[in-house]
Formats: sequence, structure tokens, C-alpha cells
Amino acid sequence: MAGRIVKVSLATAATLVASAFGSTIYLESAKKNEFFTLSKPQGISLKEAVEVADKLCEQVKNESGIPGLVVSVSINGIPAYQRGFGYADVENHIPCQSNTVMRIASISKSMTMAVVAKLWQEGNLSFDKPVQDYVPEFPEKHFDGEKVEITLRHLLSHLSGIRHYEKVPAPALVETLSDLSDDHHSSPNKTSETVKVKNEFENQEYLLNSFFDSVSKSLALFKDDELFNKPGDKYHYTTHGWTLVSAVVESVAKKSFPAYMKDFFREMGLRNTYLDENKTIIYNRAKYYIRNGRGRLENAPQVDNSYKWAGGGFLSTSDDLVKFGNAMLYAYQNSNGFLDRDTVKMMWTPVSNTYLGWDQDGQYGMGWGVILSQNNYPFCKSRQFYVTHTGAATGASSALLILPRVDDAAVSGKPVRGVVVAMIANLQNVGLNQTALEIAKVFEQVSD
Repeated sequence: MAGRIVKVSLATAATLVASAFGSTIYLESAKKNEFFTLSKPQGISLKEAVEVADKLCEQVKNESGIPGLVVSVSINGIPAYQRGFGYADVENHIPCQSNTVMRIASISKSMTMAVVAKLWQEGNLSFDKPVQDYVPEFPEKHFDGEKVEITLRHLLSHLSGIRHYEKVPAPALVETLSDLSDDHHSSPNKTSETVKVKNEFENQEYLLNSFFDSVSKSLALFKDDELFNKPGDKYHYTTHGWTLVSAVVESVAKKSFPAYMKDFFREMGLRNTYLDENKTIIYNRAKYYIRNGRGRLENAPQVDNSYKWAGGGFLSTSDDLVKFGNAMLYAYQNSNGFLDRDTVKMMWTPVSNTYLGWDQDGQYGMGWGVILSQNNYPFCKSRQFYVTHTGAATGASSALLILPRVDDAAVSGKPVRGVVVAMIANLQNVGLNQTALEIAKVFEQVSD
């Protein structure tokens, strides 16, 4: 979204920092065609932030042809923006609202990470034992004729070597899919000319429409397949790897993974977060869409995501995602959250040999993408610490972004300090992370 033009009033422009979110501020004043960039952020009003956010959301909706988009934002834990754009159901003209339920795709990994981290800090599991200690049915693995061990630590950072939806490794220079696919693991150093891999949305396994009544049956899809690389050596994004994570959770918790996650949703107060079950009546559930080869909107194929609950099988609302994000942010900044502060810091620390497809400045942590602060030279590129996860599913795209405040002293007395943004669309193959970051940086400037 770099280089986009956002029209705002002169008063608003005087307080927004264009460079903070890669936009050019255009002054609607007597002197047209004037552009400028400010060097120091100043406070803006909530109304001004809402105006800019509305325009950013309309722009990404129009640019991508999204039928329906829901967006929620909180500042310091307090809801500040809740919007629906377009239609949750195009055929019946049902508009989107912030309580519209959609597939959140790979953001499911971040929720699964929360329960894994809780079990770990309570001493119920180890990140470094072979997964067979918890899941004996998962076979021992070999790579290049050598026996290798896969640990939970490998799985949580996509370093296990377990395949994603593709069953055959791509050539060495062509390892990954498009940034916008559910993989979200394209190397930032690969160019579009070298990437010639089949679009994962065309993979028949991605379009499974059979109900898997146990994690064990889901494991059977991939457990006997060869590894793509030696565990720990190389980043290869894998949703199937998180199915193995869910098997570990079942072994430790002595409870089915679906039941355990439903307990988690209740404990977190996520009243509109669910398993993506086709038979269950779920109010405010959106319909999902794709575009055909001519660009015409069509209903997405019917799929059953029960084979990948942990890695991409949850439904939620943008409001619930923001609530979950605030629970993680609170734990990061306080000592009495759902998780210990040190546990969240561990999750939000980049892991070696990883990278992000949706932000080339970042790396993968444990269930989250992590972008560290950096400002090497005055007046040059800088970035601020934030964590994120994006997702793409059949007929849906999503992003959850947490931008902690850096000026803690200035907002003392507030237990949650930062901006959380959630965006969900009912169209697949839409990149939302950059817009979410731009929105977060706008609301970060709202005066207390």
C-alpha cells in the first residue's frame, strides 16, 4: 500500500505523520497539489483518526474488490473503531457489521499458541522433547538417510520440515507460494519471476470437504510423508505441522482438541469465536466468495476445515479478535495476565532461520510474526516493534496486529498500552496486514 494518497483536511494533515504508515498526505486547502511530510508525530482527535481509517478501509475494499470487510480497533484496551463495509451475504444484501462471523484462517495458530504456552508455563509439556513422547502414533522421521527429531519448538516456528498442502518439494530456488496465500511464508528475496509454484487454492487437499472426527485422522493426511528439510535448519510454513501441535495438546490435556479450544474461548470471553463447523447454526456467519478467471464474483467452494482446527479452522469476529489481542498485550505488559509476561516475550521473540512473507522486515516467533524496532539512520527508514498474524482460507482473508506503545511513562495508569487492529474479509487472496499497520499507526496518534 506504499505511496497511497489519503485526502484529509489541513488541520488533520498538520498532526498526522505520513511516513509512519507509508502514505502521502494531500492538503485539501486553497493551495492544491501541495504535499508535505512532518517529522514529529502530534496528537490527533479520535474523529480525525476515524476519518482516515474509513478511507483506508474503503481503499483496500475497492482495490481488492472485497464483497465484505469488518474492522475493529482498540486504543489502550478501549474499543475505538468498529466498522463493517459491504456485504456479509451479497445475494441477500446482508451488510457487514463488527459482529459478523468469518473464517480467521491462520490467526487460529496464534490462539492455539496461547493454550500451548499456558500448558508449557504450568509445566505440563516441554518444547524440546521429541513429539513422539506425546504422540506415539507419529512415526520417527529421517532426512537424507539420517534419523532426525521433531520437537514442539520446531513445530511452533515452522522449522519442522513437515509439508504444507503441497506434497512434493519445490525446486531449491522456488520454495514458496505467493505472499497472499495461506502459507504467508514467501522468502523476501524471491522475485515473482522465479516463483512458479502452483497456487495453493488450487490444491485439492486445500479444498477437502469431508468431516474429520479426530485429530488422529487428520494426522493420517501427512504423517507418513517425507520431510522437506531437516528439522531446525529451514523455515517452511506448514498448517499440517499445527495439526501435530493439536495432537500434543490432546495428549497433555487428556481432552479432545476441539473441546479444549471451546473451553479456551469461554475462558477468554470470546463469545463469538467458534470452530468452523458446517452443521452448527452460527448466527451472523458470513458467506464466502472467490473471483473467477474473468474477475466475476462467485460463491466459494464448500469446504470442511475440521482437518486443520489448530492451524486454520476457527471462526471469529473482528471484535473478538481485538479482545484476544488485548489479552495478549495485557499479559505482555503486566504480571497477572492469562499468560506470564516472560511467556509472551518468548512467543514474541524472532526465531533464527525464519522470515515472514507478509512483512519482509519480520521473522516468525512462536505462533506470531514479529517485527522488531529499528532506526539505523536519521530521516531514513525506521520501523516500530509490532506482532501480527495474517490468514487466508477458502473465501476469506484476515489480519490481527498488535502495536504496543513505546511511551509507557506518558500513559502510566493504563494497564493496556497500545493499539490492536483486526480485519477480516469474505474474499480469499487479499493482503490486509499493511492496511492494518497503517490503521494502527493512525490510532496510535490519538491524544489521550
